[in-house]
Amino acid sequence: MFYLSADCIIPIEGEPCFDSVLAVDNDGTIDGIYSRSELTGSLQEIIHYNGILCPGFVNAHCHLELSWAKGLFTEGEGLDYFIWQLGKLRKSVSETSILTSIERAANEMEQSGIVATADIANGNHTLDYKSKSPNYFHTFVEVFGSDPNTANSIYNNAVNLKSQFEEHIYKGAVSIVPHATYSLSEELFRLVANSGREKLLSIHHQENKDENLFFKDGSGPIAARRKAFNPELFKYPGTGKRPMESLTEYFGPQQKMLLVHNTVSENKDISFVQNYFKNVFWCLCPNANLFIEKQLPQIDLFRNNNCKITIGTDSLAANHQLSILEEIKTIQLHFPQIPLTEILIWSTLNGAELLGVEQKLGSFVKGKRPGVVLIENADIDTLHLKPGTTSRLIIPANT
Repeated sequence: MFYLSADCIIPIEGEPCFDSVLAVDNDGTIDGIYSRSELTGSLQEIIHYNGILCPGFVNAHCHLELSWAKGLFTEGEGLDYFIWQLGKLRKSVSETSILTSIERAANEMEQSGIVATADIANGNHTLDYKSKSPNYFHTFVEVFGSDPNTANSIYNNAVNLKSQFEEHIYKGAVSIVPHATYSLSEELFRLVANSGREKLLSIHHQENKDENLFFKDGSGPIAARRKAFNPELFKYPGTGKRPMESLTEYFGPQQKMLLVHNTVSENKDISFVQNYFKNVFWCLCPNANLFIEKQLPQIDLFRNNNCKITIGTDSLAANHQLSILEEIKTIQLHFPQIPLTEILIWSTLNGAELLGVEQKLGSFVKGKRPGVVLIENADIDTLHLKPGTTSRLIIPANT
């Protein structure tokens, strides 16, 4: 048994604890949080840390396979230019570089306190790392393609890739998911929706205003990009509706759904989704939003609508690090009214619920094995992070 104390212990399910001790079994199982007076006279050594103890983080959106792109992309030029850069640069990357960068980035991610990750895959490059990692991964095999004639072949390739991950990874799960609201043909959307009915799906949503314009009347940069990739493809007429409202013909209310980015989501978008879907989560990736679009979501809108918020890092193509702590810092910098304790719920328990592993991860509850993260150099009096605040995993999760 380990007995750990700190300036503050944030259990997630419960109020912050001061002058308290976290008891953890040798296999990482939480025994409980006790006051120091309860342990008076105990022969056990109490290890004290300066800082905050919290459960391991859950990264709700990552593209680990793009870790080779760290430092190569121009910031702040918008999504259209970002996609162009990605298409240009990925052609020159070696297999060795891809695999090496994945391992390095994943190790850094896990050392910073991330114990579970929802990761996008367009190929099998992350398969080797995930097969040997002690941490939990849910892999989203992503598909896109606007040409209806290619829907079956794209979907069949995704099924084969899904099988590879399922065959070699004993921890975690795999889903075939749509890339974005605008990037699949009707035929491909139906194939994905039918195979993933009521299972966990992820979709990029309202990353910028181009998406709203495309669904309104089929115009704008997305329409132009669609034509550039498929010159013979019919012009999309639009639906006259908002993006997620336009997809309800594919996805029923019981569909478990993760909406990623939501940078330009308005109250009417959030309200519609919250009322339609019974099991929906919203992922914020603030540093990636700033990197690509120099814009952040209106986070208070999600709070006011009682949304299940989660936090993601996106990829090193659109971020300087894969660190949930750095995402929390950015949120606190721009939205100082949001308490750290609330953001930590998004970063731990909500993410665990998203992945269906809340019985093991997400909070310091007796019997769980969520891992223990030490947050150092924070303002303990206000529970506010500072520019120099860091995080590290001191006890691994046991998934």
